Formats: sequence, C-alpha cells, structure tokens
Amino acid sequence: MNTITDLLPIVDRVATRVHYLYGLEVDEAKGILSLEVVEGQRDYLVLLTNGNIGLIETRLRQVAAKNARTERIRKMSETGQTHYDPEYVRLFLPFFFATEDWPNGPADELSDRWTTGDAIDTALDIKAAWGNLREWQQRIIYGRHMLCPPSDQGQTDWLSIAEYVGASSPESAQSMYRKATRELSTEMNAAKTVRGTNHQGVGSRRIISNTRANAVISNNA
Repeated sequence: MNTITDLLPIVDRVATRVHYLYGLEVDEAKGILSLEVVEGQRDYLVLLTNGNIGLIETRLRQVAAKNARTERIRKMSETGQTHYDPEYVRLFLPFFFATEDWPNGPADELSDRWTTGDAIDTALDIKAAWGNLREWQQRIIYGRHMLCPPSDQGQTDWLSIAEYVGASSPESAQSMYRKATRELSTEMNAAKTVRGTNHQGVGSRRIISNTRANAVISNNA
C-alpha cells in the first residue's frame, strides 16, 4: 500500500524542474510541494495507486507556478516596484490563456483564478498591450501557450512551435518567445501607466465581482 513517503521522489523531481522553470529555490520548492502532498495526501495517494504519475506532476507544477507568481507579486509590493518584468509576465501567461476563448475573457469555471485585484489588473494590461504587438510576437506567444503547452513532464515542444511560426530551429523559436514576452511586458507597462491615470485615487482599487471582472477584461482589448 502506498504511503506519503512514496510521493517524496515525485516531489523531489518536480522541485528540481520548477527550480529552473520558475526561479524557485530547490529547498523552497520542496517545502511548498511537500506541504501540498501532505495536505492533499488522500487525493495524491489515489492518483499514485492508479499510476497517474503525470497528473501528480502536473498538479504540483501548477502549485509551484501559483506560489512563484504570488511571491513575485509580494516582492514587487514590498520593494515598491510598479512595473511588469518579463519573468512575471511569462509566469502569468498560462493563467491568462487558461480559458476556452481568451479574447472573450476567462471562462466561468476558471473565475476563481481572477478574484484578486492583481490578477484582474494584469489581465487588463495584457488585453490592452496585445494589439500593440507585432503579428509574429502574438503568434509565438499564442503558439507557446495555446497550441503547444508543456507536456505532463514539463517539457516544451519547441520544434513544433518553430514549425508553427516558421522559425529556423527550436532555439530560434525560444529566442523569439523571449523577445516577444519582453516586448509584451514593455507594452503592459505602458498600458498600466495609462490605466493609472484613470485610477480612483492613489492606492485605491474598486472591488468588483467575477462576472463584472470577466466583462471588463473581455471589453478591454
């Protein structure tokens, strides 16, 4: 019979991967993921017993990504940083694209991901910035997150992405993606500045419902 200790090798493996993916320290990632499997051990042990190792790893990567995004928001707040950096934008894009039809805003069943002001603000700025990107920049970002998302093992099929965008090699596609997300972060900063001029006072933020947030995001292309 499987026990919680049987999950630890999976935790170690995923912690090493997310260290490179999200910039988390390995020990920090192990701590976060160990707590996750302890708190949800019943579900994780069922998956392990059924041989669903890939699903366990996917869930743990999602937990790590969420924590990395939250930590970056915290650091930005503590340091008074008011701009988006490419690393944060890359972390947020999977959440932004996690919808059936992203130009129309988040799907209803995913609304829990959009309950925080930070998430709503970031989504609004992506929407505002998107139209200012060049076609190839939109295409490489779309291809990376919608057509060729990472596998259950966390590997990105850069060869398929390269074929989709007409890049000469997987390495070229990766370089294009990095450049495109850097440009997206720049345009998002410009959008944030414009949005800030219409802000309701310094440090203020309206509290709006998920339904209203979806509508606002949808209509702010």
